[in-house]
Amino acid sequence: MDRKRAREQYALVAEKMDEQTLERVIPDVYGNKKRAIRNFVQQYQDQDEDDDNAFPIISDTVAAAQLLIENLAIPLSAKGSDAAKKIPPVCFVHQIYSVLKDNTAVDRELQQAVKEGSWRKFHIVGALEDEFVVMRMDNYLAMIDEAKEEFISDQSNNVSKDAQELDANLFGRFKQFVQDKRYTEVAVTRKALMQEEFKFTERELIQLVNHGLLLPHLQLGSYWFSIRKQGFFMSHYTKGRIEMLRMIKKRATKDMLEKHLKSRKLKNTIFGHDFLIHDLVGSGRAERYTRKGES
Repeated sequence: MDRKRAREQYALVAEKMDEQTLERVIPDVYGNKKRAIRNFVQQYQDQDEDDDNAFPIISDTVAAAQLLIENLAIPLSAKGSDAAKKIPPVCFVHQIYSVLKDNTAVDRELQQAVKEGSWRKFHIVGALEDEFVVMRMDNYLAMIDEAKEEFISDQSNNVSKDAQELDANLFGRFKQFVQDKRYTEVAVTRKALMQEEFKFTERELIQLVNHGLLLPHLQLGSYWFSIRKQGFFMSHYTKGRIEMLRMIKKRATKDMLEKHLKSRKLKNTIFGHDFLIHDLVGSGRAERYTRKGES
């Protein structure tokens, strides 16, 4: 893919996102207005096409995931709130399916992003077995640093006796582990974690579980890679999903115009209407269609 193609993709994904809503949502990876996107792209148009750092190449899938997480998850009225700060920066894969209709291409591009190490996929408690969330690797590494700070604080305050004799460097080794191209799946075995190269001890694994970075797998001797505060995320996510479905089901026709649905205030969730609509449509819990005579 050349640089010109990469530049065109940002605008293309933004247009696709707009087509999915009756009210104009201005999706924007790098700013708050379409003009900002145009200016951002324009500043690279005169640069040398051979400059590898001239423009980041991302796929439609990655761009859509970023738009969902950065633009649609939290409404402007709630950004910066204490609750918003607790929401991990993730979206479900099926939400991307609602934005980009070629599910096969989404799976292929997401697999490539995971393989390259720029994104990770996670199983999340409370979701169906085949429902996964995705997170940028740099955000996950920051989450590991946050866990390390919490661990050090617990040591200082004697919160956990089990942690007193452990070195906080275990979180640095865990960062190396999750960036290892051999371990890009959503789960990992205890054997792999305890191998000679990384040497995690049983006590260290317990601390990684306690700080929300590993989750015991149903399969004995294995763990899910985990995101912190996923319970808070799923609580708001599930409540928002249920609330929107109830609004639709209360109608005699069991359907509702999107603009009317979006005009209803959501009382039980921090998530925005568009973020939840992409959940309902992408997961098959609701269907989007256009009435005859409507464009």
